[in-house]
Amino acid sequence: MIRLVVTMVLIFFVLLISFTAAIAQTRIKVHKFRDDSQNGVQDSGESGLSNWSMKLYFGPGCRSLIAETKTNADGDAVFIVNPGSYSVGEGFVLGWASTAGMCQDVEIDRGSVTVFFGNFWIQ
Repeated sequence: MIRLVVTMVLIFFVLLISFTAAIAQTRIKVHKFRDDSQNGVQDSGESGLSNWSMKLYFGPGCRSLIAETKTNADGDAVFIVNPGSYSVGEGFVLGWASTAGMCQDVEIDRGSVTVFFGNFWIQ
């Protein structure tokens, strides 16, 4: 009897760990690109922007900072999150203007979502 109870408890914890790991794979991907056409869409020839500061906030409106990272060579950054309500903000860089807003709200329940940030050089 004790062996059965121990086995069932172990199975429960294995399932719980598996479920927790699946939730942990919920991702918010950020893609930052040079938007020379200023249309908010990455067109042919508009490359990703590397080394930009991207910030993850809890809830809408970019108010409660959770994490910060930089975009890679392709202009991408990833935040691993639990399902919920978040916002993503970009760092301000002198000489550049945003075509998508500097803060975007994100609601995610599973899987992944991509948030796009376009910027153009002010001449």
